[in-house]
Amino acid sequence: MRTRFDVTDIKRLPKVEIAYSYVEPSTAIVQALVAGGAKGIVFAGAGAGELSSFEKAALKQILLLPEQSHPVLVRASRVGNGRVLPRDEYGAMGMIPGDNLNPQKARILLMLALTKTRDPKEIQRMFAQY
Repeated sequence: MRTRFDVTDIKRLPKVEIAYSYVEPSTAIVQALVAGGAKGIVFAGAGAGELSSFEKAALKQILLLPEQSHPVLVRASRVGNGRVLPRDEYGAMGMIPGDNLNPQKARILLMLALTKTRDPKEIQRMFAQY
């Protein structure tokens, strides 16, 4: 199968981390991932990729950074199955829905996508396609 993601000449994929959601998570985790140089963060949310109010507050602080210096954000679900679809609330925060990919698969796709672009619309198209 042919793919647009040729990694033959890539020595290291962009750093993408997974943040698992739970009741009252520490916002320091998200801040540490950003400070540690994460180019992308996949949020493994409850149900359909829902984030807690704590995580949303932490993200609002991250989004105040210049666009090129904050990570690309993807929502995925930590439950066994189901889809994470676009929602206005998360779209306004620039979050890309992971559709039917679990957090681990969403991480790999985001790593590959970041070898091509940082454009959220293009990355969202990739998540819809793959």
